[in-house]
Parts: sequence; structure tokens; C-alpha cells
Amino acid sequence: MLVLIAGITGGLGQRLAKVAISRGLLVRGFGRTLDKLAPDISSKLESFVETNSYYDIPALEKAVAGVDVVINAYAPIPVLDLDGHLLLIRAAERAQIKIFIASSWSRDWTNIKFGDFEHYNNHIAFEHQIAATSTIKPVYIFSGLFADLLFSSYGPGGFDTSGERPKMKYWGNGTADKLPWSTQDDAAEWTIDILLHGEGVQAGRGGCFKFSSGVTTIIELAEVYESVCGTKVDLVSEGSTKDLEASLASLRKENRAGYFGYMVEAAAVVASKGLWENRNVTVLDQFRKPTSLGQYLQETKR
Repeated sequence: MLVLIAGITGGLGQRLAKVAISRGLLVRGFGRTLDKLAPDISSKLESFVETNSYYDIPALEKAVAGVDVVINAYAPIPVLDLDGHLLLIRAAERAQIKIFIASSWSRDWTNIKFGDFEHYNNHIAFEHQIAATSTIKPVYIFSGLFADLLFSSYGPGGFDTSGERPKMKYWGNGTADKLPWSTQDDAAEWTIDILLHGEGVQAGRGGCFKFSSGVTTIIELAEVYESVCGTKVDLVSEGSTKDLEASLASLRKENRAGYFGYMVEAAAVVASKGLWENRNVTVLDQFRKPTSLGQYLQETKR
């Protein structure tokens, strides 16, 4: 089986390539420059197709020629989430490819509406457009938030390290919102497991698959960080969920074109309604034991 990994030079793309090669799959890479790939990956590729941009049609045609599977591991930025995604899948259609793993690895946006969380609008638009117009039924994978973002300004609570001690903000009581998350290593392993063993995937029936390394609350995030890193995290209550919704409405009005400025609040509103929780989680015998949050933090400290 020949697998094309678009965006192979990124963090997730390289992890996917390593796992796929270890499982005996042939891997073709698609990206801007081969030099960004680790030698132990580049030396084992079937080939590498270089592209000048996401809209480089000749490169896309060359990349999909003769492959059995396309995995879209483009960086999660708006122009690639929609524009680049559509161009890639249209090239796959022309090549009569049936198995397409879409760019997702996100919180479950099937539970929300367009506009509830702007960063996922492009994913929702892509899914609607492809469902209505494409011969391909993509595979969508919902992994929760990547662990890399848990302790960042874009993560739950807007982790802030600008003061003497880190702080995280929360609304409500801080214990109700269950937040799925995954390490990129777990996500890569389980994605290839789903490709090889997921129900209906090899037959080209697509579908939604859900997993996570763990599920946590903001308060639990702070507790684990304190335990592993030995640094106190200040938890700051920002009020009730009604206060949160009012704050988000105001931020949206003030920053209509800059949703990155209120992503934490928008995600928190969705979480307060339980809509990020992964229901009907995928379980495969092949799945490796998930990485714990403590393990992840220990590894990133090294």
C-alpha cells in the first residue's frame, strides 16, 4: 500500500511517516523541501514530491499519481484547512483514490454549528462541501486538543507565563468541563491503526473516529503541572458561565477578524455545554497504551 502524506515535514507528518514505515507501508512525501525531514525518514521514502505552494497543481498531480491513500497532515492554518484541503482532495478524486484521511486531529466539531468556534469553521465548510460534491468519503479523526497546546496561551485556561508564576483562568467551578487531549505520538500511532483496521476505511467508506490520550479539567491540568514541574499554578476565576458568554459576545464584536484573540473564551463556551467531549470513542485492539499527562510533561522537560 502506497501512502501519500501531504505536509510530511511537519511535526505530525513526520510522526505519521515513521509509524507508517514501521508498519511496512510505502510512504511518499509531499512538502516544500526534503531537507526538513529527519534522515531516518527521508532515506526510507518511496519518493518525495516538492511543491511551491498549496495551489501548485502540477505538483499535486504528481504527488497523487499511483497512490492508494492520501493523508492530509497540513499545518492547521485557515488557508490550508479549507483552500489547500479542497485542492488536495480534488487531485485525489482525479486520481480515483478512495481512501483520504482528512486534516482534523481536533476537538469534535460535529457537535457544534458554524460560527460556534471560528477556528473550526473551515473544517465544517470542507465536510459539507465534500459530502455534497465528492466521490470520496473522507476519514475524520477527532483526537481532542494536542498536548502541545495544553500549556500554551491557546490552550484551556489560556496558560499565562508572563508573571512570577504561571496562571490559568476558568469559569464556573473549574471541574465540570471534561477536555479530551492527545499527544502527537499517540495520534500518529492510532491514525495508522485506523487506516489499517478501522471499520470501513479500507473499503473507502470513510467515517468519524474518536480517541484521546486522556480527558482532564483545567484544575486537573494545573495540579499535574505543579506535581511534575514543581511550580505553583495560580487558578483565576473569571466568573460564571453567563459571565463567560457575555465576555465572548463582547470580544467577538470588538475583534471580528481576529478570532485568535478570543479562542480561549470561545472554546470554553463550547466546553461548558459538554460539546467537546468525545462520545462513541473508537477502540481497536491495535491501539497502544495511551500516554498519561504526567508522562507527557516528564518527557517534554527533558
